[in-house]
Amino acid sequence: MRKLLRLVLAAGFLGLMPQVASALSCRATVSNINFGSVSVRTGATNQTSGTVNISCSGTLLSLVGVCLRFGPGSGGAGNSNSPRYMRRGDGAALPYQLRPVGNGNAFGTLNEIYVPVTTLLGRGSATVPIFADITANSVAVGSGQYSSTFSGASDIEMEYGELTTCALLNQSASIPPFTVSAEVVPSCELDVTSLNFGTISGSLNQPVDETATINVRCTSDTDYTVGLDMGGGGGSNPANRQMRSGLQTLNYGLYRDGSRTMPWGNLPGNSMSATGNGSNNAFTVHGRIHAGQSPGMGVYTDSVIVTITY
Repeated sequence: MRKLLRLVLAAGFLGLMPQVASALSCRATVSNINFGSVSVRTGATNQTSGTVNISCSGTLLSLVGVCLRFGPGSGGAGNSNSPRYMRRGDGAALPYQLRPVGNGNAFGTLNEIYVPVTTLLGRGSATVPIFADITANSVAVGSGQYSSTFSGASDIEMEYGELTTCALLNQSASIPPFTVSAEVVPSCELDVTSLNFGTISGSLNQPVDETATINVRCTSDTDYTVGLDMGGGGGSNPANRQMRSGLQTLNYGLYRDGSRTMPWGNLPGNSMSATGNGSNNAFTVHGRIHAGQSPGMGVYTDSVIVTITY
């Protein structure tokens, strides 16, 4: 009877051995990072985030160290992966960056992160965020779909072990590919100089002419129109506007051409149109104070709103 009992205990002991002796194994996945639809106008902020999910098994109670290294991605990158690039189908580049701690330049570049994973009874897991910023801040970037894929050891690799530093880990595993993507939507920006007629006579026998400039920048291949509203004087004729000095008025017009024959308003028939190329497109506003007026002394002004429709 004793001999039989010993055999049963031995069999039970042997049955536990494979769990204790099983090798440490870790795997990781990185979520796709999608910025969605973004504008790259000056001042635009485009930020998002993704997650890294890590699971380890094979050690009963331990702290497992996992090191993830991120390369340039299929879109390529600058020195030390700063910046990284997404690419459009024709090869056009959209600069962006992956970051380890938070969004913004202050948080540096994500090239390597160490993640501790505590295992209990043979299993453990960890989820950590990664952050992404589009660093382009100019409509010189054309609209369209951009992406970069991280695939293979040169773009994304993992090492792990029961140590607490990336330098000493010695086991590796492949990571499934993930993609960073964004759609740049058409956008425009502009700046306008003032139209100053200077000091004029109280008796206008001749018209007074001056010009202003509207600089428009739109993403490449973006069709747009430039319209001018009627200002504070109201009315419907862009060639017959009003500046005011208190209750006094001074008639003037705004035109699309130097001969002042094509009034400039905000309707399809009297606005300007063009196609963006990512850089400045300058439009000259030709202004004229009409002859035959006798304005009283004062400072005459009007505010005209410039509208870009695209």
